[in-house]
Amino acid sequence: MNFSLTDAFQKQAKKLCKKDLKLRVELAKQFVLFQQNHLHPSLKLHKLKGKRSEQYAIWIVGDLRALGIKDGDEYIFFELVKHDQY
Repeated sequence: MNFSLTDAFQKQAKKLCKKDLKLRVELAKQFVLFQQNHLHPSLKLHKLKGKRSEQYAIWIVGDLRALGIKDGDEYIFFELVKHDQY
Protein backbone atom coordinates (compact mmCIF):
# COMPACT_ATOMS: atom_id res chain seq x y z
CA MET A 1 0.00 0.00 0.00
CA ASN A 2 1.28 3.44 -0.89
CA PHE A 3 1.77 5.93 1.91
CA SER A 4 3.51 9.19 2.61
CA LEU A 5 4.61 11.02 5.73
CA THR A 6 4.04 14.74 6.11
CA ASP A 7 6.93 16.99 7.09
CA ALA A 8 5.23 17.56 10.46
CA PHE A 9 5.03 13.79 11.02
CA GLN A 10 8.70 13.34 10.17
CA LYS A 11 9.72 16.19 12.46
CA GLN A 12 7.64 14.77 15.32
CA ALA A 13 9.04 11.26 14.75
CA LYS A 14 12.61 12.57 14.74
CA LYS A 15 12.02 14.38 18.03
CA LEU A 16 10.47 11.31 19.66
CA CYS A 17 13.24 9.03 18.36
CA LYS A 18 15.88 11.19 20.04
CA LYS A 19 14.22 10.39 23.36
CA ASP A 20 13.67 6.70 22.57
CA LEU A 21 16.22 5.09 20.27
CA LYS A 22 14.19 1.86 19.93
CA LEU A 23 11.28 3.84 18.52
CA ARG A 24 13.10 4.40 15.23
CA VAL A 25 13.30 0.64 14.70
CA GLU A 26 9.62 0.14 15.59
CA LEU A 27 8.49 2.93 13.26
CA ALA A 28 10.52 1.53 10.38
CA LYS A 29 9.26 -1.99 11.03
CA GLN A 30 5.60 -0.97 11.14
CA PHE A 31 5.77 1.14 7.99
CA VAL A 32 7.58 -1.59 6.04
CA LEU A 33 4.83 -3.95 7.14
CA PHE A 34 2.19 -1.36 6.18
CA GLN A 35 3.69 -1.07 2.71
CA GLN A 36 3.74 -4.86 2.26
CA ASN A 37 0.28 -5.54 3.71
CA HIS A 38 -1.66 -2.63 5.16
CA LEU A 39 -4.26 -5.06 6.54
CA HIS A 40 -1.77 -7.07 8.60
CA PRO A 41 -3.35 -7.75 12.01
CA SER A 42 -0.38 -6.43 14.01
CA LEU A 43 -0.91 -2.94 12.54
CA LYS A 44 -4.42 -2.78 13.98
CA LEU A 45 -5.47 -0.39 11.20
CA HIS A 46 -8.80 1.16 12.05
CA LYS A 47 -10.95 4.12 11.12
CA LEU A 48 -11.55 6.60 13.92
CA LYS A 49 -14.89 7.88 15.12
CA GLY A 50 -16.32 11.22 16.19
CA LYS A 51 -14.53 14.39 15.18
CA ARG A 52 -11.73 12.31 13.62
CA SER A 53 -14.09 10.12 11.58
CA GLU A 54 -12.17 10.74 8.34
CA GLN A 55 -8.90 9.58 9.89
CA TYR A 56 -7.22 6.21 10.38
CA ALA A 57 -4.80 4.94 13.00
CA ILE A 58 -2.17 2.22 13.05
CA TRP A 59 -0.44 0.81 16.10
CA ILE A 60 3.28 1.54 16.39
CA VAL A 61 4.36 0.41 19.86
CA GLY A 62 2.81 0.53 23.31
CA ASP A 63 0.16 3.24 23.29
CA LEU A 64 1.70 5.14 20.34
CA ARG A 65 -0.36 5.42 17.14
CA ALA A 66 0.27 6.96 13.74
CA LEU A 67 -2.70 8.93 12.43
CA GLY A 68 -3.43 9.43 8.77
CA ILE A 69 -6.03 10.02 6.13
CA LYS A 70 -6.80 7.98 3.05
CA ASP A 71 -6.55 9.80 -0.27
CA GLY A 72 -7.57 7.45 -3.06
CA ASP A 73 -5.30 4.44 -2.74
CA GLU A 74 -2.69 6.27 -0.63
CA TYR A 75 -2.52 6.90 3.10
CA ILE A 76 -1.00 10.15 4.30
CA PHE A 77 0.28 9.98 7.88
CA PHE A 78 0.44 13.31 9.64
CA GLU A 79 0.70 12.79 13.41
CA LEU A 80 2.03 10.46 16.11
CA VAL A 81 -0.15 10.39 19.23
CA LYS A 82 -0.70 8.40 22.38
CA HIS A 83 -3.88 6.34 22.31
CA ASP A 84 -5.66 8.52 24.86
CA GLN A 85 -5.01 11.67 22.77
CA TYR A 86 -7.42 10.75 20.03
